[in-house]
Amino acid sequence: MKKYAADNLLFLREVYPEIYKLVRNRSFDRNRYKVDQAKNGDVNVSVQVTDETYRYVYSRYNPTVEAERWAESVADQVQDRMDVLLCGFGLGYHLEAFLALYPDKRVFVYEPQLDMLLCAIEHRDIRSILNNKRIAMFGVGEESLLQIGLLQEVLTKADERIVTLEMPVYKQLYPEVIREYRRIIRETAAAAYLSLRTLTRFRQDWTRNKILNMAVNLRTPSIKGLQGSCKGIPAVVVGSGPSLGMEAENLRRLKNRALLIAAGTSIQAMLKHNIEPDLIVSMDPSGNNYRAFERLDLEDIPFLYIPTIHSSILNKNYNYLMHAFFTLDTPTSYMMNLSEGDPIFQSTGTVTGTAIQAALYLGCRDIVFIGQDFSFPNDQYYSDGVNHRTEEDLTQSVQKATLWVDNVQGSRNRTDYSMNVLREGIEQLIEVYSGCNYYNASRIGAVIRGTKLKTLDEWVEKLRESDLGEDWFKRKMRERLTPYSDERRRQIRERVSMMQNKTVELEELFHRLEKHIIEARDNWHQNTDHRLRNWLTEFERLWSPIIDDETFKYVHAFFLQRELNYLERHWYQMMEETNLQNKAAMLIELIEPVIAGWRDLAPLIRARLNELMETPEFRSPGQPIAN
Repeated sequence: MKKYAADNLLFLREVYPEIYKLVRNRSFDRNRYKVDQAKNGDVNVSVQVTDETYRYVYSRYNPTVEAERWAESVADQVQDRMDVLLCGFGLGYHLEAFLALYPDKRVFVYEPQLDMLLCAIEHRDIRSILNNKRIAMFGVGEESLLQIGLLQEVLTKADERIVTLEMPVYKQLYPEVIREYRRIIRETAAAAYLSLRTLTRFRQDWTRNKILNMAVNLRTPSIKGLQGSCKGIPAVVVGSGPSLGMEAENLRRLKNRALLIAAGTSIQAMLKHNIEPDLIVSMDPSGNNYRAFERLDLEDIPFLYIPTIHSSILNKNYNYLMHAFFTLDTPTSYMMNLSEGDPIFQSTGTVTGTAIQAALYLGCRDIVFIGQDFSFPNDQYYSDGVNHRTEEDLTQSVQKATLWVDNVQGSRNRTDYSMNVLREGIEQLIEVYSGCNYYNASRIGAVIRGTKLKTLDEWVEKLRESDLGEDWFKRKMRERLTPYSDERRRQIRERVSMMQNKTVELEELFHRLEKHIIEARDNWHQNTDHRLRNWLTEFERLWSPIIDDETFKYVHAFFLQRELNYLERHWYQMMEETNLQNKAAMLIELIEPVIAGWRDLAPLIRARLNELMETPEFRSPGQPIAN
């Protein structure tokens, strides 16, 4: 059989450079993958499924015809959809047949088995298949983190009604991989939906918090100096669920024997039960979170915040305040000019995920959960002592919950959609940081995949000889944490000042763009192809300096994700439209939500930046204090 590796690798280096880096100088497992020819001369491959059994990936008679019949069989699934996610490249027959039968579809391709791709590279000319312009993305690998990242990108770029397809034989060849892939699709889609909904709901809050919290960022240290300082010490991540109250006595007994972390609003219940945690972690931008912290005296308790936190929470006095950052918080990353050396955690939908990463950053490798019930055991929402929401509100939330989840006792707890997504997010995080030990100490909560069951009684017994000493964590903070250098602070001030000036420039650009759109609408009946070409050219001249601007890309676009995601999903359809009248109409439909979003956002950003510039941390030397 002819070998195609050289030609295929040259093609991949040019068109898919990241995949080229993955496959160069590698070959497939020749014991597990046996290459053969079908009756019609097509290349075929069989895969070892047991010690003595191999299964063919394609028909032993005609792989091409088999793939064509499969493509015809999915017509009902794809007929009214523009985007398709195909799991399984194999040797390329299915993708080739699909692209030929549905030339108007856009395909996101995912191959979970690197060995299968290596086999295809060596034995089939895949250049014409993968060079098809309808392929929007091509990803390879079965690692969970890679799958999550790939699917997040797909969900950002694809139409909301994307259809998912799989090579049928993959369910038999790789059952565990496909089962895991389907789970990750479901969980990633749910998390993406919740994240976008949260961003839209808290747009004003996040604008306020990320900008005003810059002053606090400048005067407090990051957690960086504490990295690895708690090696060998277990961390107990305490949530607000009912199991917290049940284990209050054991939590008190674990004081100075483990790192006690209060995740978010659980600090209310811990203080009610006279338990002072070693560390509070908070990130929530909501008014509920502010109400939870409003009346608490936390001056002498170590506090780690993420800059998304409600800015009013940070207006109080704290003797032990520090911060870390989120990967997806591009506005703060841009303003702070973050680098790899800064403490940057994975963005999570729940403060528990942030607390876990804080514990790992500190060097803890045994992570214990209590109060992390992710359900409503006995129809109870929170532990006693958590009181920032009304009883009526909590009762209604529980009554509306229609989902059920397995609990640690072997029965079921009531839960709701949001709480289920948060639990799945924690399970994904555990999978990503799988090199550590995770323990669920709740006696009533939901099962958390990736954890072992171990009660706090058992932890108390295990750690009874340990003694870290009074205020041991505060001592570490005093000894290890240092503020930002004067030079770093100067650079941050300059960057924020530049962002303030850029916001004014962008407002003018958007104003001109809006006038350009209005002009097209007002003169629509007069539009000839010549006028439309000129109009589209002028649109490009106005739009390019906005979308290419660094400040807009990293700061303003963050708050316009919903509108920009919609634009990006459908931009390619507009670009492919040949009728200029339709093209202009599609473009206007895509850009108007962005303009409307900007119209709401710009005054918020401008006002908050003006407010920030009046703080002592950002006021210019000699600048008078405004009355």
